[in-house]
Amino acid sequence: MYYKLSNTASVPTLQTEYNKLFKYPNLYRKQVLINGIEEVTIPIITMEEKQYIIPAIWGILPENYEDDWSVFQDVINSLNLNIDSLNNPSWFAPALLQRRCLIPVTGFFTSYLINGELYPYYFHRQSGLPFCLTGIYNRLEDGFLSCAIITSTTDHGLKNVQNLDRTIPLMLPNELHKDWLNEDLNEDGIKNLLKSTPDFKLIAHPISKEFFKNNISYTSMLSPVSYEAAPSRIILENGMELLAQ
Repeated sequence: MYYKLSNTASVPTLQTEYNKLFKYPNLYRKQVLINGIEEVTIPIITMEEKQYIIPAIWGILPENYEDDWSVFQDVINSLNLNIDSLNNPSWFAPALLQRRCLIPVTGFFTSYLINGELYPYYFHRQSGLPFCLTGIYNRLEDGFLSCAIITSTTDHGLKNVQNLDRTIPLMLPNELHKDWLNEDLNEDGIKNLLKSTPDFKLIAHPISKEFFKNNISYTSMLSPVSYEAAPSRIILENGMELLAQ
């Protein structure tokens, strides 16, 4: 389960990296830690408005939903949806065909279980530049958007680090972003895209266990922390995991 993200990229960086404009730039704020357990908005790029980066509530809600976000999340946590569940008839399945999105972040977190202890790891690009997670979205009654990250349990190097449930957030090579947002993409095309591995290298390091406290967020929390039992550096390249002590 991925319920915390990081996005420390500036508006100009995101606009330059993806050649998109922020539709509402004053609503965007850099965040060291985005806690999805709270009602938060994150930037997304949608099929409908490909030229813009738009805010969306993290935690997808049914189309035209009118009740409170927290009420729905108490019933079902929809921050992440496994691709296998999207293949089954459900209220959110149509979004995979009709409302796909990209979710720019500068990092995400995993929990590595080692000899009976949990260690939080922060995954990011060495350059610090953003990268995109795949997602889906719905539109609420008031026109606002809500979204979810697509995850998978497929064979990927990250599953050895995220070894509690072995789910991974799905990422695409940058050259396939345009295809992901293509309205003409059919179900087989979607499945083929989601078999791709990112064309960028991700690096991870352990961070302070203060991360596990939901209300804790501070500027240096992304800094590396050394633990005797935990690898000090993990590299993911082309979907393969390389450990470096």
